[in-house]
Amino acid sequence: MSHENIFQNLLVNLKSKLSILPDKSEETPDNTLRALWHTAAGNPVSPIAASRLTLPPLSDTQLLRLEEMIESRRVGVPLAHLTERQHFMGLEFIVNRGLYIPRKETELLASTAINTIQREGTGAHEKTVIDLCTGIGTVALAIAHHCTDTRVLGSDIYTPAIAAAVVNAAHFGLAERATFFNADLFSPFDTQVFHGAVDLIVSAPPYITSAKVKNMAEEISQHEPEEAFDAGPFGLSIFNQLIALAPRYLCANGYLIFECGLGQGEFLAKRLSNNKCYDAVTKVCDENGNIRVLKAKMAP
Repeated sequence: MSHENIFQNLLVNLKSKLSILPDKSEETPDNTLRALWHTAAGNPVSPIAASRLTLPPLSDTQLLRLEEMIESRRVGVPLAHLTERQHFMGLEFIVNRGLYIPRKETELLASTAINTIQREGTGAHEKTVIDLCTGIGTVALAIAHHCTDTRVLGSDIYTPAIAAAVVNAAHFGLAERATFFNADLFSPFDTQVFHGAVDLIVSAPPYITSAKVKNMAEEISQHEPEEAFDAGPFGLSIFNQLIALAPRYLCANGYLIFECGLGQGEFLAKRLSNNKCYDAVTKVCDENGNIRVLKAKMAP
């Protein structure tokens, strides 16, 4: 049987059994199988990248590996943990098992930050960007890749995530402009070097209430770290710190840009507007009209 026929037979079976979560909207049965196929062939790729590639033939051993990965995916192992790749802002990130998987929705945060640097500018000097709750360095490295006049620094309390961020910085050839700290929020930056000297502070923080975290889909709760989602009893604990502490670090005309959860945007926009440290608060909506990113400029 040709490998094209094998693919079609596997696809028919996968379509009847695969459940894809709403927050993995970029995944389909077809590109899922393609990603697993290429991974079995020794070329791990995300489903986005796999959809652009021609399927190679598989040996019997590789075909057996493919079938094992299909079964793992069917029972709820995230695709990114099987391929160890996740596409984000044109980059193929390395994602090991047990790590938070970057979501496509966070590209809105990254693109807002990138556009702020490229279109609005914050001065002629090299830009300093701090990414809080950086995870595997997703937003920080996307900014560094698309904006060559930036230096990015990230912090995260989850040790394996920071280790992966360092790996990804090397993977993209960005290690000289990217530094990551295994620490909580602003703690690595609370020195005179950074006070009033940061052009952008970005963050995709946890924003789900503790009660809702306990009821997340098993594909998430059993495979991704709880720390990446749990934002306390009201889902606002880190936002409060971002809004209160960022002015200590931002330079004149600097920006605080962060992602927020569904239904949180208006409340947080009001919090920013009521804080005299900020002005020009911008609400950035997704394709459905929901506020998912807020951008606030330091007041003069």
